[in-house]
Amino acid sequence: MKGVKGDMKVLTKEQMEEIYRRNCDMIYRVCLLQLKHEQDALDAVSETFVRLFQKKPDFADTEHEKAWLIRTAINYCKDVQKSFWKRKRNVYDAAAEQMLQSVQTPSEDREVLQAIWRLPPAHAELLYLHYYEGYSIEEIAVIMHKNASTLRSRLSRAKELLRKELGKDG
Repeated sequence: MKGVKGDMKVLTKEQMEEIYRRNCDMIYRVCLLQLKHEQDALDAVSETFVRLFQKKPDFADTEHEKAWLIRTAINYCKDVQKSFWKRKRNVYDAAAEQMLQSVQTPSEDREVLQAIWRLPPAHAELLYLHYYEGYSIEEIAVIMHKNASTLRSRLSRAKELLRKELGKDG
């Protein structure tokens, strides 16, 4: 990515605050889908923005910025999931589930979002990015550094798992 390892870009406090405001909620939802725990998700959001402010990458546009933040957040969440502490701790976070229930969407959308929440993280993040954030499979492939055909297959499996989770096996 341009600017990530090269020249340090100087971001003003106002620019940093604007980037944070523009992306914070979305990054939180991505992290919560991955980690399924409110405090872990908040920590992941913080770490994602710390990395942004340390690296100061030069983005082509706000979509490039959003993609970088999503990729950074997902990578951090995967590191957390691999950690000894996270593997040994199986905590169901009622506060995070309550947050999902309070999302300002129609009840059927809330039901779908809760079902996505219960899926494995790789499937949940793909469904979320595709249907809630509006990314195409090709765009997700770039963000996740995966082959688009692999993600199409994973999306098909994720939709099947979601149908089963929703009790719509047919």
